Amino acid sequence: MNVTRITAALCLLLGAAANVAAQDAYPSRPIRLIVTAAPGGVVDVTARIISQQLTEQFARQVVVENRTGAGGIIGSGFVAKAAPDGYTLLMATPGFTIVPILHKSLPYDPVKDFTAITQITGATQVLIVSPQLKVNTLKEFITLAQANPRVFNYGSGGNGSPLHVYSELFSKAAKVSLVHVPFKGGGGESMTALMAGEIQMLFAAIPTAQQMVKAGKVRALAVTTEGKRLSSMPDVPAMNEAGLSGMAINAMYGLVGPAGLPRPVVTRVHGEVVKALTVQTVKERYAAQDAELVGSTPEEYAALIRNEVQRWSEVIKASGITIES
Repeated sequence: MNVTRITAALCLLLGAAANVAAQDAYPSRPIRLIVTAAPGGVVDVTARIISQQLTEQFARQVVVENRTGAGGIIGSGFVAKAAPDGYTLLMATPGFTIVPILHKSLPYDPVKDFTAITQITGATQVLIVSPQLKVNTLKEFITLAQANPRVFNYGSGGNGSPLHVYSELFSKAAKVSLVHVPFKGGGGESMTALMAGEIQMLFAAIPTAQQMVKAGKVRALAVTTEGKRLSSMPDVPAMNEAGLSGMAINAMYGLVGPAGLPRPVVTRVHGEVVKALTVQTVKERYAAQDAELVGSTPEEYAALIRNEVQRWSEVIKASGITIES
């Protein structure tokens, strides 16, 4: 019996030592950071800022690899099936918690098939309207839309896209009936349509909308923060400040790996990301994107992913959103 106990104790010690050694050795080769969007957009820029800093800190290349298509399904599925060794990670986007709700036959689950590492940044949205509308406040727009059901259009990046879901959340909260106009070309096409008066409302990322607002080409009514204004748009109220509650949206961008990622690897990557977010050049580059730095713990990020899946499931069910609609 004593021999058995000694053997078991040695196994535990050897296992612990192996975990420490694995953490110290990681990474021993380049890491692939899979991005589900095309180069040049918000997702790609977010990934490249952190990958460049992690490359320096790890003294190993963190290579951004763009695997686009099917609303992020291709890239996410690739990571879900990858070896859980820390050498294939995913830049999770706002769509990460929305797309699986719309595709019931996906080969992965955003909660069960991934290991949460950390939320890197959050991105506030701004509700903008066509300057052709004679409204200056959110309350005025809601009153006008309530008096004219299904007269006004809103744009999005496509059926089931985050902007589609955000707009449906707004419609329910404001008790208005709007018409969805999807644009396959993304933010550029919908912004052009808004300026031309072809659509009347649009949710947009701050960097996308800011110049147009300053130029008077679109009008900003509210930002999706929880009770605070943005320093970059100090004249624009938060949604609840403007009179509409339940509209806090902070689109999250973070790192996840395949399910079963070893805890030492998770701890190492999380720690390096948190360290990277304190670097002045990194802070400045994300500030230029109007991104809020987060650096949450793996547990906090995992809980947020679960909560987001639940929140958007309820919106999608209530709104009847399908990828064909």
